[in-house]
Amino acid sequence: MSVTPEVLERERQFYNQSHGRYRRWRLAIWRAIGPFNRNSELQQLYDARGKRILLYGCGPANEAAGLVRAGAESIAGIDISDAEIAEAWRQAREGGFEDKVDFRAGDAHATGFPDDSFDLITGLAILHHLDVPRALAEIRRILAPGGRAVFLEPLAHNPVIRLGRWLTPAARTEDEHPFTVQDWQSCADVFPGFYHREVELTSTVLMPLNLFLPLAWQQALAHRVRRIDDALLERFPRLRPFARTTHLVLE
Repeated sequence: MSVTPEVLERERQFYNQSHGRYRRWRLAIWRAIGPFNRNSELQQLYDARGKRILLYGCGPANEAAGLVRAGAESIAGIDISDAEIAEAWRQAREGGFEDKVDFRAGDAHATGFPDDSFDLITGLAILHHLDVPRALAEIRRILAPGGRAVFLEPLAHNPVIRLGRWLTPAARTEDEHPFTVQDWQSCADVFPGFYHREVELTSTVLMPLNLFLPLAWQQALAHRVRRIDDALLERFPRLRPFARTTHLVLE
């Protein structure tokens, strides 16, 4: 997707002013995903100790405090939304670690950071808002030799998730584009050490149950489904594009 200045401004305005229907829809979606959510597994793909870290598309940078506790040398963040960056700075001041962070509002395609600035770059559901080849080129430029970039992105191919997106347009921006197999190839073209891992497959059809089940039942179901999904995705690699999310490792 080509990201024009007009697209960037729409994204900035959306996240500066996102409330109302967007928040209500997102809360409902997060509740439906519930214990099926495996976003936290992204942390298994990196070690923050001693690293200069960039939170790419950081939003309010909720993970910054944990990275400080994990021993990060420094933490920077960039996001298109002025409001989200203001919230990131507020949390850093309240947490007493503002001297270790550098949060900036700006364009992730042109961050303004010097070459080789970071040992670790990480982002959660950000690349699918961007022009992927341009973003990858910028990540490559600012990632130090031997560094690693780790991202989690939603995938485009699952028909159940596609239907859900069509039914809930207010829960996302008009310009975002979930990741495709072609985007995987774009990653491989820029990063020779690229690999990816997918999670949440059969869980996508079961998520509406979480709107009704008690939490203990949700957790028990998610535990069983996790093992099934992992086995299916390992045994049948062609199913990977139909998972809900992909974990990307760029080296």
